[in-house]
Amino acid sequence: MITNSMHLSRDRVIHTFRGRVSNIYIIEDNRQKASYFVDCGMPSDAEVLTKALHRLPPLKRVVCTHFHVDHVSGWYILKQHHKGCEIWFHEKAKFIIMGDERIPYPSFNDIVTIFLPCMREAGYSPSIGDLFKGGLYGTPFKKGFPSDRVKYFSSEQSVLPGFRTIHTPGHRPDSVSFFDQEKGILISGDFLLVINGELINNTFLASPEEQKASIDKIRRMDSIKHIFPGHGISLPFSKAYL
Repeated sequence: MITNSMHLSRDRVIHTFRGRVSNIYIIEDNRQKASYFVDCGMPSDAEVLTKALHRLPPLKRVVCTHFHVDHVSGWYILKQHHKGCEIWFHEKAKFIIMGDERIPYPSFNDIVTIFLPCMREAGYSPSIGDLFKGGLYGTPFKKGFPSDRVKYFSSEQSVLPGFRTIHTPGHRPDSVSFFDQEKGILISGDFLLVINGELINNTFLASPEEQKASIDKIRRMDSIKHIFPGHGISLPFSKAYL
């Protein structure tokens, strides 16, 4: 369900959709007469997401912050109902999406410190429907993500109206964040998380070195005012958190 909305400019609004396990952000662009999703949740999110769009412009594009099941597998259902929509990933995700590589298994520590707290934050437990309706895409167990209407973008390419693309690898090589300069909003995906009302640096990482470099990149930015995370509530931003 949409839990809150904020005007970004005269023609753009960001809506926060609280999915079954992760957040989905809807960018409503009334100048372009189009809507954009940042991530698309689980298959069980798709029906409610589609209902939420009834009062909004048509869905043009899904842009994913990274390739993990709780951020991408909703596409399995959404693509059937939004024939004119495309799904976009950072180019670093290409080999995973094509099936040439597999998502690595999380460690036991990752499960305890990140997976379970994120699930508890959302009150989520996996459903049989999610597992059988594409819910395993974006995990170590399944490859062959639907290849139709998949597009790739580069680290500096603008893919959301009014937002700057910032490559923030660490959690995944393809992890990206999106920054709205006018309102100071950083959509962080799983690069930064909010657990129990506190902003945390994600420790479930493909590369600790890249995560550190991404954190340093964010530290050098002086205009971030709000974090809109992939998990948890939106918070005012302070560098003291990092």
